[in-house]
Order: sequence, then structure tokens, then C-alpha cells
Amino acid sequence: MKKLMLLAIVTAGLASCNKEEIKTKAVNIQIRGYNIGNSELEVSMDAVVYDKFKTAPDKILNFGKVYTYPASQEQALLKIKDVISGKEVYQNQLSLNTPDLERFFPFVFINGSPLEIKAPAADPSTNKMAFYIYYPQSNDAIDIFMKNKAGQTVYIAKNVKPATWAYADYDTTEGFKDGGEDYNWYFVKTGTTDQWAFNDSEGMSRSGTSLLYIPKKGEKGRVRTYFVTPASNQLDAISLFKI
Repeated sequence: MKKLMLLAIVTAGLASCNKEEIKTKAVNIQIRGYNIGNSELEVSMDAVVYDKFKTAPDKILNFGKVYTYPASQEQALLKIKDVISGKEVYQNQLSLNTPDLERFFPFVFINGSPLEIKAPAADPSTNKMAFYIYYPQSNDAIDIFMKNKAGQTVYIAKNVKPATWAYADYDTTEGFKDGGEDYNWYFVKTGTTDQWAFNDSEGMSRSGTSLLYIPKKGEKGRVRTYFVTPASNQLDAISLFKI
């Protein structure tokens, strides 16, 4: 009888432990950026390897997965591997003891090497913009201006050199504060308004702002980091920040 009681107590204890072990939490991992070249990338969190996300040359990276883990786990290791070379190209140790339900990571891979993303510090008095333009066909400096439907223009940045990080302050002005309006960015050779920066083509040197999340409504203190490159039939301008 005593043995049966002891067995029942042990079984109940094990069941209680198992209940503790199956308590889980989840975090949404978001990776956004660009892959220049033909590398195939693989993402893993600790021992969990996610499906490879294959990209053709000059393709946007847009990866999202929900990672579940035991409630007692305090850290997790995020890795990105170049499947072709077999090399680990990115690593980030994540603390899980935070209330954040989503983690965002910008990642740009250029011909087998990750790009160091150098975001500026926030400034409450203005908005900070950062640009990296990949265009190996030319080293000419580039101006970026924005135009609305009424034909008004405002400069976003000037003298941006390809293959280097460039920074500019941006304050919202009248005609460009409408939160529901999609404006256009134009990339031109510095000092001009119609000498197109990419492939001598207006279509390849223009990008709508709907997915660029530029400051509007008089906002200040925002930091906006972008990667820009002409693809096969369009201009890709990618936002490298958490929306």
C-alpha cells in the first residue's frame, strides 16, 4: 500500500514537472535586407533550422518566423549561414527576458560578405536618414529628391557616394506630411534634376515611398536607414529598420 502511495506521489510530481517544461513563449523573428550575388542563406535559432530562403541575384530578403521556446529559457542564438560556402555570416545572442514579442534584424549580403549597417543616432530635433547605394557601374555622386503629385519637390540628401554610407537630416515640410500619400523619390547625378543616376533611365531612378516609411505628419526623432540598388527592371529601395 505504501509503495502504491509513493508511486502515485512520484507520478504526480513528474506530471507537475512536465507541465512546467511544456510552458512556452514565442517571439517573432524578422530579417529584412538584400542579397547581392547568388548565395543561398539559412537561418537558425539555437538547434532549430528554418527552411532555407533562396534568392536570385540582386534580390530582397524578407524572412519572418515565430520562434517558440521554453518559458525558462533566457537566451537564444540567431545565426545566418551561407549555404554555398558553408560559412556562418551572422550571429546574434538574443536575450529573451524582455517584453518584446518581435525582433527585427537588418541584413545586407554583398557578394559573399555582410554589409556593416551604420545607423545614425536619433536626434529629437530632426529626422536622421542613412543611405547605402550599391551601383558598381559608377562612382558619381547622387542627389535624392522627393516629389508629390502637385509637382512640389524637397531634397532628401545630396552628394551621396555609391558604396559608402551617407547621412542627412530631414524635416517634414508642407506638401509632404500626408500620412496616406505615396510620394516619389528621384535619384539624379549631383547638381542636376534630370540626369538619371541609374542606367540613364528615369524609371530605374525612381522609387515610390509607400514601403519606405518616411517621416510624415511633422514627425521628428525618427531614424531611417535604406539600402538602394537598381535591379533587373526596377529600382529597389529597402527600409532597414523596424516599422
